[in-house]
Amino acid sequence: MKRKMMLCERIMYVDRATPFTLVQAARIRGRLDPAQLRHALDRIQLKHPMLRCAVLDGDSPQIVLEDDPAPIPLRLVVRESDQDWLREAHSERETAFASDQAPLMRAVWIHDEDGGELLLTCHHCICDGLSMVTLLRETLALCDRPDLDIGHHTSVNGMEDLLPEEVLNDRRAHRNARWKAMAFRLFFAVRRKRTPVPQGEFYVLRWKLPSEASQALAERARAEGVTVFAAIAVAFSLAFRTIRSDRANGKVFVPVDIRKFLPRLGADSLFASAPGAIVALDNRTPPDQVDELGYWNQARAFKTRLNQRIERLTRNVYEFFIGLELLHSVFDQFIAERRSDLDAYDVTLSNVGRIEMPRDYHGFHLETVYSPSLHLPWRTTTSVLMSGFAGELDFSFMSDQHSLPREQAEAIRDHVIASLWERGRTANPAETDILSVREAA
Repeated sequence: MKRKMMLCERIMYVDRATPFTLVQAARIRGRLDPAQLRHALDRIQLKHPMLRCAVLDGDSPQIVLEDDPAPIPLRLVVRESDQDWLREAHSERETAFASDQAPLMRAVWIHDEDGGELLLTCHHCICDGLSMVTLLRETLALCDRPDLDIGHHTSVNGMEDLLPEEVLNDRRAHRNARWKAMAFRLFFAVRRKRTPVPQGEFYVLRWKLPSEASQALAERARAEGVTVFAAIAVAFSLAFRTIRSDRANGKVFVPVDIRKFLPRLGADSLFASAPGAIVALDNRTPPDQVDELGYWNQARAFKTRLNQRIERLTRNVYEFFIGLELLHSVFDQFIAERRSDLDAYDVTLSNVGRIEMPRDYHGFHLETVYSPSLHLPWRTTTSVLMSGFAGELDFSFMSDQHSLPREQAEAIRDHVIASLWERGRTANPAETDILSVREAA
């Protein structure tokens, strides 16, 4: 079975030589039997058709569902220190898939006699952050109960699988999409061709906000009538403005989970597309003059603006997908643009959300789940993925030396941590053991 790769997938694929991978990590205590892990990987591959797909390159790349794909590769690594998984995660991010052969997933179990870290890696053209959490949840559940029924999907996420038939035949939706696509193509027709700018050394900063501070922040945000995500967005915006000064613009890009707008797509389906919204925050008040009232007013304004943009996306979600399919002719120009220009926002802030899965299994215990990490192939790579597990907020902060020097990123991280502790009105961060894990690039 073959189908044309949708443009939203092509953007997450780029080409065969580009490593565009997502890495999901979890720390486990106890014995995770490699044979059970092998069985679990085979079962999830059987459930998800996208794990049996390859990509055939060409002017219009194709998704190919293989009848007899190779099993998901599993690599076993003897664990020698707490830092081993960070080095392995870096290697996984930088290693491209041989995308002409399925599967576009692999796993690494870094272990000693006490447990270790499990890494799951997928190509971004088949998975987003929520998909990675789904794969981790199912893998651990099957290691615990090998005979567990996790269901079975048949869709390979083609347009006819995602959009209702009445939408695919809706002339008005197609007409509106054609007008928008025409405007986009005109933009590139008059745009001067850009020369790609090489990236600097890539790095990842990781940290957790302990449960007491995370809970205090959640309670304070609830009392202020905003989400924790809005409070965190303001913290990052103020941190960028404080550290980057005039080079910061007070805007963040927020990917939106499209699943809720596509009822034909299952909650546990693998999916990659994440349209988003650029949300502006107040950049007129100097960051050092933003008091408590100003901070929470900014959070309320951010929440309102983001909801407005999501509502607009909801109304136009079908036209979004239809219109994208009219833009394959400018794909190369779009990629060249993304590889040459700085973004009109400070950071991509992506919320995986609260990760719900058991912690105790037969023979092992899930100690923690880390937020996914990835290496963006664009001119600007600065991105934050956040999630919550077992009451703690977890952050992956990624960039490269040309987009954002590491020293500035570390200063931004420290500013955000201090700000979130202060917003929760808990202990003084300078006197508290803030859990922080740093990764060497």
